This record gives sequence, C-alpha cells and structure tokens, in this order.
Amino acid sequence: EVNYLGQLHHANLVKLIGYCSDGDNRLLVYEFMPKGSLENHLFRRGADPLSWGIRLKVAIGAAKGLSFLHHAENQVIYRDFKASNILLDSVWLKYNVDSDYKTTFGVF
Repeated sequence: EVNYLGQLHHANLVKLIGYCSDGDNRLLVYEFMPKGSLENHLFRRGADPLSWGIRLKVAIGAAKGLSFLHHAENQVIYRDFKASNILLDSVWLKYNVDSDYKTTFGVF
C-alpha cells in the first residue's frame, strides 16, 4: 500500500516522501504544506476568510486530484475526502492521500 502511494505523482496530490514501520507503530512522511489544512482556514476562529477565487481554486484542484485517482490504471477510491485532508501549499492547490483509501483493479 505504501509503495503504491509513493508511486502516485500528480500536481494536486501531496507527495509521500517516506515511511517508517516499527512493530505496531507506523508513520507516513509527506511534503510540507505551508498553509495547513482547508479545515483550519474555513473553521478556525480568527482565521481570515478565504476569497471565493481561492475557494474555487482549491475545489478545482481537489477535483483534479480525485479525477487522477479515479482514472489511474489501478483505480483508487479515496474514502476520507474532507476539509481536514485537503492540505494547502503556497499556491492553495494540493490535497492529501493518506492510507485510508481503497485500491481497485479494473473498471467498475
């Protein structure tokens, strides 16, 4: 599963840099997203509201990332798509694919 995640490359997916597995302890290491999660920008008290232009850019970027996963040769169904898993880079574009996904082979 981790090897497959490491092979996914798309402009709107956060890159998996590495992982560690020690007994029951597991850790995935992703590239740093300096603007944090979309959830923080939408629901944190005192946060400056996102402009509609940025909201649209984030929504389109997330849709492009999902489309990439759904149309991959080994199709991925992402089961944990939510604002806390949409991580924002310096240009507001990426979202995270963590280990809570289902890989399917073939076409539905």
